[in-house]
Amino acid sequence: MENEKEVKTDRVFQYIYEGIKSGEYESGQTLTESEIVNKLQVSRTPVREALRRLEKYGLVESKPHRGVKVISMTKQRIEDLYQVREVLEGLGARLIAQKRNESAVKKLNGILTEAEKAVEKNDIHSLSTINSSFHMEIAQASENLYLINILNTLQSHISLVMVTSLSNKDRPPENLKEHRMIVDAMESWDPELAEAVIKSHVRKSYHLALKKMDITK
Repeated sequence: MENEKEVKTDRVFQYIYEGIKSGEYESGQTLTESEIVNKLQVSRTPVREALRRLEKYGLVESKPHRGVKVISMTKQRIEDLYQVREVLEGLGARLIAQKRNESAVKKLNGILTEAEKAVEKNDIHSLSTINSSFHMEIAQASENLYLINILNTLQSHISLVMVTSLSNKDRPPENLKEHRMIVDAMESWDPELAEAVIKSHVRKSYHLALKKMDITK
């Protein structure tokens, strides 16, 4: 019985977690218990347990008489997040180039082909998911366990900002172009260049996210 309860809680947790990552649940959006109950056909208990777990991960926040909301990404939160992201993804790209990881470059090029199709269709939600896959592949290909674990934890937070940034009509093709430059830099097997190019991409994404969210001041 206890195991069944855990399975249901895990299912609800994964559903909401993936919803945040994909942009289905946006920054500041209220999560309604009854809606999730009806959607997943579960009782309120696993929903509440899942929401408590998500709160521990820092993805949602609950306030008395106001319910549970996906965290609002403030300027300070975005700045803190992107400072860490820049360093870690820079290291990831450096390690791929340093190790001459050809299989990683091949996978990344495959992801870029998917991204191209999403850009053509202007499918922002699919593009956000593909974008996450691109950056997580860089983390995985670094073969650094700690880097992988940290970026995996941060990915849902990054996605909250990413969806907003990609919703700018000019950003998807620019983003794709920058991703191609990142892969080209890694494929040159120049660690310094690979690190510099991806750091530049992350910084640009940071400034565009602030501008789009109108919190530059």
